[in-house]
Amino acid sequence: MRTELVRLALAPALFFALGGCQDARRGAVKLFDKGYTPAIASEALTPTWTAKDLERTRAGMTLTAVAEGLTQPVDMAFVGDDLLIAEKGGALKWFSRSDGSSGTLVNLDVLTVSEQGLLGVALHPAFADNGRLFLNFTIAHEGEEISRVQEWVLSSPGDITASTATAGPVVMDVPQPYQNHNAGDLAFGPDGMLYIGWGDGGFRYDPHEHGQDTSTLLGAMLRVDVDQRPAGAGYRVPDDNPFVGQDSVRPEIWAYGLRNPWRYTFAPDGRMLIADVGQDLFEEVSIVSAGANLGWKLREGFGCYAEGTSEPATGCRSEGLTPPIYEYDRSDGQSITGGEVYTGDRLPALKNRYLFADFISGRIWALDLTNGDRAEAPLALGQWPLLIAGFGRDNAGEIYIAAYGKGAIFRLDPEE
Repeated sequence: MRTELVRLALAPALFFALGGCQDARRGAVKLFDKGYTPAIASEALTPTWTAKDLERTRAGMTLTAVAEGLTQPVDMAFVGDDLLIAEKGGALKWFSRSDGSSGTLVNLDVLTVSEQGLLGVALHPAFADNGRLFLNFTIAHEGEEISRVQEWVLSSPGDITASTATAGPVVMDVPQPYQNHNAGDLAFGPDGMLYIGWGDGGFRYDPHEHGQDTSTLLGAMLRVDVDQRPAGAGYRVPDDNPFVGQDSVRPEIWAYGLRNPWRYTFAPDGRMLIADVGQDLFEEVSIVSAGANLGWKLREGFGCYAEGTSEPATGCRSEGLTPPIYEYDRSDGQSITGGEVYTGDRLPALKNRYLFADFISGRIWALDLTNGDRAEAPLALGQWPLLIAGFGRDNAGEIYIAAYGKGAIFRLDPEE
């Protein structure tokens, strides 16, 4: 997600005055964090089609509410027919789709300025047997503001509505210099490893140069083993991580050069898809492999990055950098929300396409992943009066969205 700091046109003098003072920049993030409103103000849950959309290939759909009465939902996970829902304010809730009942499993005391909060939930691959799940959240700890990834165990994984949750080991704590670009997603890969994506640490323009600094965990996608960890440790570094044994490189890093990976997933064929929130010009979708350098802040989207410019710069390095497969500019949105690959049957036009959205504009798209390194223009699925903070996919392959402002989870359904 993008804070008000990024979305508002702030006076250049303010940034100059703040200079390199981290405390002042923290204060600026708080000052301009006024919340979010959808680009389309409408109570009717129907799509809008812009002139640009009308020139594109479109696919119709409707949205059906499956869980309501939530407060700022940002992420979800499916357990059979039931849902686990993470709310930004710190609650992990269960919701029964069979009778509409709900309850709270975990209630964390989290920081909530800007992009802080409870931000991600992931189920262990053997959750049905062991009840293990992992949360990503922001807290104050020993005088610092940190992102924490921690394990929790549910007492009855076969019936989450009757479960209690017990805190397990802390996987990792990562100090955060600012209250934005905390990222916050978690995902288990087909290899059983836990992937943890961190943003560059925040403010704007990556003032600490974390994107290209492999001595820090910020601005990187990590890959860790939470099953064979040494006694007293939160994780084990897999021996086949790409930078193991290299000087001045954190061995947890699987890929780097990220700005703020707000949601990522694995396609059915095992490829990792990351949606990385842009700075001034472009939002991007990338297919990421081991050892990749995604380019921030040398590049933004397909072009070169130059601070404060209104057009892509030229002449930057491209060798050794992995470009995105798709980008969109400010005419389409300002803050990409990564999604899921549709594998269901109810919406055949979306089959095997990667669905993603823009948090600010409310647009949803479906991207064809079969065209190699550069995707063609995606199907347009309309602009909705919603702040879309996350996606989920159920066991039947159907896709759901977390509507942050509406406090609801919606399923994508065929047009009536």
